[in-house]
Amino acid sequence: MLARHTLLSKVFLVHAVVLCLAALIAPLVINAMLRERAAFFERKVLTDRARLIAEALVLAPDGSLKLAPGRYSREGESGEFGYAVLDETGTPRLASTPFAQNLLGALRRDADAQFFTFESGGKHYRAVTFPVTEDNRPFWVILGWNVSQEDVIHDDVLQNFLRNALAITLPLLAVLLVLDALLVRRFFRPVLRVSRQVQQLSPGQTDIRLTAAGLPTEIRPLADAFNVALERIEQSYRLQKEFTADAAHELRTPLAVLDARLQTLPPSDTRAAAVADARLMARIVGQLLDMARLEQANEAPGETDILQAGRSVVTALAPEAIRKGQTLGLVEPEGATAVRVRAREQDVWHMLRNLVENAIRHTPAGTTIDVVIAADGSLTVKDDGPGIPKELHEHIFKRFWRRNRNSGSGAGLGMAIVQRVAEANGGSIALRSEDGEGTAFFVRLPLAQPAAPAAQTAAAKL
Repeated sequence: MLARHTLLSKVFLVHAVVLCLAALIAPLVINAMLRERAAFFERKVLTDRARLIAEALVLAPDGSLKLAPGRYSREGESGEFGYAVLDETGTPRLASTPFAQNLLGALRRDADAQFFTFESGGKHYRAVTFPVTEDNRPFWVILGWNVSQEDVIHDDVLQNFLRNALAITLPLLAVLLVLDALLVRRFFRPVLRVSRQVQQLSPGQTDIRLTAAGLPTEIRPLADAFNVALERIEQSYRLQKEFTADAAHELRTPLAVLDARLQTLPPSDTRAAAVADARLMARIVGQLLDMARLEQANEAPGETDILQAGRSVVTALAPEAIRKGQTLGLVEPEGATAVRVRAREQDVWHMLRNLVENAIRHTPAGTTIDVVIAADGSLTVKDDGPGIPKELHEHIFKRFWRRNRNSGSGAGLGMAIVQRVAEANGGSIALRSEDGEGTAFFVRLPLAQPAAPAAQTAAAKL
């Protein structure tokens, strides 16, 4: 699996690579430039001295060569330079000491000045062959420079430059990398701030806008476009919720009137079916109103006694459970008179009612249904009914999903409302069920204050 790389890490990586390449290449380039400059200097020194020797040459009447008096007659006696003058046959006609003989073995004759290096006796030499003409006779001045002498230090400088440069560059590179990381992170701070704002967005927070201040010019249009998109989504979302709420609200009165008129009809199977359908429609409309209210709720959660809410719901739905031949009970934490959680009272009541109605509706006669309230702010609605196959668990909390769409028993909004209530109040809900082993829904809400000490739980069956 490939690791995810952030933009910050990519920019830093590019900077680090560039810095490392620059730190490695710069000494090499400088070293090459220095070597080229040193070579140019050596060639110039050799050429100038060879030319001076050539200009000082004098061809005597007897055919011998010598240097003009007072002009470089002692050239080469220091041992740093040495020269030799050869005729067209390669015969030495004039030579200096002490290493002029070494030049003869490295002789290179050409019409132009030629530069070369050679080694003799463990010493290194730079040399030039310089052509000269005296009385229409060709001669060659060979000038050598002993670069192994201690006073010739530029080669040592060149040889040690790269090593010294790396010794300085590597620690400097480490410091630059740290500074680069800090600077890059500082430059990206506005981007990271906007990124955190995006991560904190939730589906219901369409009124939040990204802060574009401080963003780089290249990224600011993206933040502005994102804010424009949020405004459009917020407007569409608001219109949709308002339409759902208005439609559901307008339907409640006609449905109530319809139910009342159906009650005036003579008893029959047709009337009973029509009454059941009307009440189902009224329940669906009520759930739609509940969902719209939850989506539009902006007030902060208050404090609610879930123990009292549990008693109220169980009392209200006990007759329906009895009609189906079921047992509905409430399990309270022993010794607790109240369990207060941070949630809206109406939300908790609707959530509990939907959970209990769901258990009553989808379990057969003889089923035991318990509402368990715990002192830690959690509640459980469980039954010993047929259970839910594991492959259907992922669909339970989806809106308008029903296990049997032909049953006509609801709109599939009850469990979606339960999940929305839990999450809107900072809580969570979980399902545990196996086919044939019953079902349990676990809801946890944040406590508003420490609950009364709890020991064992006692059951109160209705």
